[in-house]
Amino acid sequence: MKNREIYLSALRLLAQDADPQENQDYEERAPYLLASLYSELFDLDSRLRSFLGADIQERIDKACFFLDEDFPLLDRFVAVASRYLAAMLVLDEDGELSDKLFDMYCKGLLIIQNEIPATVEKIINKYK
Repeated sequence: MKNREIYLSALRLLAQDADPQENQDYEERAPYLLASLYSELFDLDSRLRSFLGADIQERIDKACFFLDEDFPLLDRFVAVASRYLAAMLVLDEDGELSDKLFDMYCKGLLIIQNEIPATVEKIINKYK
């Protein structure tokens, strides 16, 4: 899956036209917003991959994820990524809609987090 699909999904949530001429500002900002999102979700993605027995990806620290690049997270994060992106794209122009979309993003993340069982680890005594 490409980042562009996340972007197009975000535009659909906003009832916006996918024509780049109509939403040039959104298309310019989306790669930077996606980079911020990926940085935030990297640890959760790694925990989910570990639980699923999938290969854990190496952290990708970039300021920008171009729309024609591959979506670096598990497909399970597609819906929350599009909600986050939509919320951030309209943050300055429609705060109420942005808040609703961000709330949907947070609820989606909570559902994903609840799918990952807790793990028991040995306690390390650092005060010896």
